[in-house]
Amino acid sequence: MTPAPLLEIAGLTRHFKLKGGLFGRSAGVVRAVDGISFEVDEGETLGIVGESGCGKSTTARLIVDLIAADSGTIRLGGRTLGVDLELRELRRQVQMVFQDSYASLNPRLTVEEAIAFGPTVNGVSVREATALAHELLVKVGLEPKRFAGRYPHELSGGQRQRVNIARALAFRPKVVILDEAVSALDKSVEAQVLNLLSDLKRELGLTYIFISHDLNVVRYMADRVMVMYLGEVAEIGPVESIYARPTHPYTQALLSAMPSMDPDQLTREAPLAGDPPNPINPPPGCRFHTRCRYATELCGKTTPSLFALAAPRHLAACHRAIPGSGHPDAPRRLETAA
Repeated sequence: MTPAPLLEIAGLTRHFKLKGGLFGRSAGVVRAVDGISFEVDEGETLGIVGESGCGKSTTARLIVDLIAADSGTIRLGGRTLGVDLELRELRRQVQMVFQDSYASLNPRLTVEEAIAFGPTVNGVSVREATALAHELLVKVGLEPKRFAGRYPHELSGGQRQRVNIARALAFRPKVVILDEAVSALDKSVEAQVLNLLSDLKRELGLTYIFISHDLNVVRYMADRVMVMYLGEVAEIGPVESIYARPTHPYTQALLSAMPSMDPDQLTREAPLAGDPPNPINPPPGCRFHTRCRYATELCGKTTPSLFALAAPRHLAACHRAIPGSGHPDAPRRLETAA
């Protein structure tokens, strides 16, 4: 029997209203996240990739309710937020590490105070919270005697991000969302932090949602990958399957844009042209059809649903992958025995 997913997201939607009409009336909505659904198993790392503006960071903020969702359900450990799971408990169990390591920390708090603040607010004594902060500093590779009393401006970017990781772990969460957590670091420090995250995952049994624009980093960190485009899920599946056999044309374009050291794999033409459509008024049908070389009239009229491919847990929202969809490249519908 397959165990139930640790985190389940169903129909998550967030539209941002624009003001600019007469007397401040709504001038439309930005469809930042538009009815996405996915699951995260306990102990796995789900990578989320896509162009800027595709909804990756908004999805992360919706999960921890930093932004209120318009609709959709969030289930953690079989419990539904707002039904039998309180927001306070969700935020204890799901912590987040942001991209800007400096803006994430209070400049007036020392390192140990920043880490101990959350537990203290939730009833832990100052003495116990401070001891926990020192313990977590050791786990993230910072010597408490050297760093506990320092302020954020006295630390490097990599050291500040280690502090943010320690602060996220202070609640002993089940899930840690890493929103571009290493993208602002130089490559040598990035590698150290990635190795630290891998070690912490094994040691503490953590589950990660890893958001990044760096496809090589995602390939190193993730067990499964979810590709987003204009607020929707284009493709999701195991990292080996996605990188070896990408099905959605958008996924193919993203992966073909990865730099290669192989002279036989040089990119000689742009894999993807043009900018994403306006999220205020996205195109009908498949939202990628305006940039897709395989697009037909069908793609501009009918929205494809996520279809399960041959590889286990690999799904793609593309008419070319759905048997009998009507796309000329689609597999023929299998005949059933009479």
